[in-house]
Amino acid sequence: MSYLSVISLERAKNYLRIDSALTEDDNEITSMINAALRYVEKRTNHLVYAREATYSGACQVKVYDYPNNSITTDPAPWLVERTMYTIFPDVKTVDLNVGYETPDLVPDELIQAALQMIKVWYYESEKQVNSTLIPESVKEALDVYRRFI
Repeated sequence: MSYLSVISLERAKNYLRIDSALTEDDNEITSMINAALRYVEKRTNHLVYAREATYSGACQVKVYDYPNNSITTDPAPWLVERTMYTIFPDVKTVDLNVGYETPDLVPDELIQAALQMIKVWYYESEKQVNSTLIPESVKEALDVYRRFI
């Protein structure tokens, strides 16, 4: 899976009100989709598609990424679930499958936040009226899903 399986080029173009026959900006819009969803992941630690990952720690491992689908380390270490993270005590590394397994499991708020960013980047970047290019409404929506302080 990839970011384009979460927000397709067609969906982004529809959101931007761009005719599907117009293709000259497709590469730029695809890049914006990738960047917006990457930003969502970094801001919230909600991974929008499933992937294998290895996490390390000095004497225990804390995993902030969400959701944790399965432990691929053999034998599976025991874990302690917390609201904002998962702790794997007494191990230095753990292999997990993390991220939403299908695009329909990704919360709508995260997808809408990414689409809003894409819209601002596409239409507002040349005007240079927006100094941050990340709307405050997007930041506020994403902060509800943050997995860390």
